[in-house]
Amino acid sequence: MHLDHVVIFVADADRSLAFYRDGLGLATMVDRDFDGPWPELFGDVSSRGLRAIILGDPENPKRGQVELLTFAEPVGPGPGVQPIATGTVMLSFMVDLAEVLPKLEAAGGTDVRRATLRNGVDVVTLRDPDGTLVELLDAP
Repeated sequence: MHLDHVVIFVADADRSLAFYRDGLGLATMVDRDFDGPWPELFGDVSSRGLRAIILGDPENPKRGQVELLTFAEPVGPGPGVQPIATGTVMLSFMVDLAEVLPKLEAAGGTDVRRATLRNGVDVVTLRDPDGTLVELLDAP
């Protein structure tokens, strides 16, 4: 067994692409519209259509994929930037902080917090444009 991918429900697919593709450097593996039984699967969703964008590393296509989902009929906003609580999800990436962080801030990253771990690794947390918590571990 292995984790296949992580799904993030987003309000604006193009805005999220700017963050995850242009900011982090993930490549677009799939970008297409789907019709399906989304109300039955997800509950409080009226839309039968959605746009799915799967991002990842083309050299390792089965590893670390992020899927951005936008429904054809918009859903309400999420909790946004809230205090950490049970159920909070955080995506973690190994990146070159000096290169990636400015791109993410320019692409709508907010609530940037910096620290250094005991092992000397610099780490940053920030929120994507929809409020999802993202961790960046420096691996220049």
